[in-house]
Amino acid sequence: MQNRVAHNVRMDITDHETFGSNEHASVSRGGTLVLDASRPELTDLTVGKCGGEVRVELRVTYRQAAGGAVNVADRALLYEGTSENTTDLDGRASFDGTVASGTSHQFTVRVRNTDEGGDFADIRVNVDNLALSASDPCPNIDAKALSLGAGFTGNAVSGCEAVRGGHRKRFQNADLYYSPSTGAHEIHGEIRRKYGSKGGPDSDLALPVTDETPTPDRVGRFNHCSGNGSIYWHPRTGPMEVRGGIRARWAQTGWERGAYGYPTSDELNISQNPWQWYSDFQNGVIFFEGNGVVEPATASLSGAQVLAAFAGAFRSRTANDSRVQIDSVVVIGVSDTAYDFTRSGNRVVTYRVSGEIGSGHWYIPDPNFEVTIPVQFTASPQPDARRAVALSARQAGVIGIHVDNFAGIGIHAVANALHDKLAAIFNRPIALGSVPAPAGLLSFKVMKDGGLTLYFRPDVAGRFAAGLAQTMLNNIQI
Repeated sequence: MQNRVAHNVRMDITDHETFGSNEHASVSRGGTLVLDASRPELTDLTVGKCGGEVRVELRVTYRQAAGGAVNVADRALLYEGTSENTTDLDGRASFDGTVASGTSHQFTVRVRNTDEGGDFADIRVNVDNLALSASDPCPNIDAKALSLGAGFTGNAVSGCEAVRGGHRKRFQNADLYYSPSTGAHEIHGEIRRKYGSKGGPDSDLALPVTDETPTPDRVGRFNHCSGNGSIYWHPRTGPMEVRGGIRARWAQTGWERGAYGYPTSDELNISQNPWQWYSDFQNGVIFFEGNGVVEPATASLSGAQVLAAFAGAFRSRTANDSRVQIDSVVVIGVSDTAYDFTRSGNRVVTYRVSGEIGSGHWYIPDPNFEVTIPVQFTASPQPDARRAVALSARQAGVIGIHVDNFAGIGIHAVANALHDKLAAIFNRPIALGSVPAPAGLLSFKVMKDGGLTLYFRPDVAGRFAAGLAQTMLNNIQI
């Protein structure tokens, strides 16, 4: 059952002035909302102000009731003091009622300043309720579109058309789907594009059962679908599908706020005998085989170990220049993952090389320098447990250099030469190693601390490959 509820609120507020004329203000607003099985209750807030010292907050809750009726509960609060005061509550009022399907009703109430003064507000709420038949999809879709507004959906570009499992109406900016079991829901933006690329309602995802919804961390967004799957979007991952047992395990660990973070790939199928598939996440891999999750085999280097390898490379490239002394190499930043439509890019690690450049004169202090080098670690092609993969590191942005302002004659020439030497390390991608196809590489990931982890299939070949990869990483030369 879906209810289309048209509502209109009017507040007439009076700010009583003891010495002088009273001040008056009116607020009117309205709209249409839709109640269904997924959202059987919604609350609408209206705020009115008068005279800079009176504020009225009206919360109206609409809730589905039996027989197509809608319960309406209004709570009005009056504050006096300043327009932003949220603690000095001076008056309250409420009313409740029920609006049957196909009828309209006006609710009225006055809320007064019961603490002091003659401030008050007269409130009228007009409610029109229509229960829509679950077996008639097109009015349900049109009601949903009306509640979202043309500014959100844009103009319709199709009629109400039958799709697998239900009906759809396409708009410029969104698609609206309906079935009696799922209700009416919108899907838009990059999630809409991903949903379409997977086959939309003809895919295993089936129909959406939520609108696009903010994630609890308030950064990403998602749509859940009736086919036991979801599409999650994050500005630093892109839209990714996660389904079935993998989604269930991810949910058990806390969804995007848990250890895995957001998905960075769609679900990837490896084989059907036995059934094996996995999804890549920002901080790990969930591998599913048969009826359960199996931990993949791994090889890894910590952020400190990777830093040591790069520090050695930077020092070796400057060892023959007696005027350059490197004092420290540190990690100053690890970015988030990088946006992509199919497979998110790895984090970028930024290193800072600091030291001194000899002035050549006892009376001129040796100036300090800092060079910043952003590095991205990549796998080509992207691992899928089937293909041979080459691992490399490459420059991921501008290499910057800073030298103390008091540097003397010739110092900047040395600094520029130092910049060129360090930049030359990345004239082409640095080969870190290769993984043959039988090894079953699932993912090559940069961790939050700048470390590296390789994930392999959890079988004999994968565990053997992980052991060889660990040896390769331990002896990495840059």
